[in-house]
Amino acid sequence: MKTLLIVNPVSGKGLIKNYLLSIVEALGHGGAPLTVMVTEKSGDATAFAYKYGADFDKIVCNGGDGTLSEVLNGIMRLPEEKRPVVGYIPLGTTNDMASSFSLPRTTEEVIEHVAGDSIRIVDVGEMNGRYFGYVSAFGAFTEISYVTPQEDKNNWGYLAYIAHALGSIQNVQSVHARVKYDGGEIEDDFIFGAIVNSTRVAGVIELPIEDVALDDGLFEVLLIRMPKDIVDLNLVISDVLTKTFNTDNTVLLHTRSLTIAFSEPVAWTVDGEDGGRHGAVSIENHQKALKLLI
Repeated sequence: MKTLLIVNPVSGKGLIKNYLLSIVEALGHGGAPLTVMVTEKSGDATAFAYKYGADFDKIVCNGGDGTLSEVLNGIMRLPEEKRPVVGYIPLGTTNDMASSFSLPRTTEEVIEHVAGDSIRIVDVGEMNGRYFGYVSAFGAFTEISYVTPQEDKNNWGYLAYIAHALGSIQNVQSVHARVKYDGGEIEDDFIFGAIVNSTRVAGVIELPIEDVALDDGLFEVLLIRMPKDIVDLNLVISDVLTKTFNTDNTVLLHTRSLTIAFSEPVAWTVDGEDGGRHGAVSIENHQKALKLLI
């Protein structure tokens, strides 16, 4: 099997340097053709996957969810019959997709899996022409993952996200939105919204595992209304921590597609990266579009 290995040298704490030889040995075992490309900037993984993906049977990448999302955006632009299988070695700071896909907990075990041929087929989301693997979100704290400096992530790990989130708590504001989904519509003031194909978001919010299937063609959509007062805010926190949704303050629904219109453009994050500002979005589910090595 011909493999392209895309290396992100700065994700997490630069741990790839400790495992690179093992990865190369596993993927190139028995003389299997292996090409290694190293990213230097944001967008390189997408460019590599799109330009060279059709020439390979398998693309393996290391890094966080953002690196995997970049690869995804490259291969989804290829004809379906030419999309390679994707392997993911999670060495980033927050790896929600690894948790959702139940990847092994040790890097050594993950390397063994990406060198194999066990495949899980999962859904892929698309928002305004940009693809995502597990989440597209707006509202409170969604920008934290991409404004937190890489140096802080490397030094502090997940604590870096918490520190920057606490620093922005006083800036939380609501946004008025009209959400149209399969068979329904909801309009209100929200402080947070996430379109998810995952059991975990931002390492903090977890959805009931029985509500989530990664290949059913449906998104889970979580919306949190603007709290009226401090009591409501405490209830929201309690709802999230206990995974209790569809309350007075939270909405959890399932849909294949949706549109959201805002009263003004709002910032989005897509798979933990800057998703730009949008006054309206259209989101579609591409069922079973990604072949993932697990």
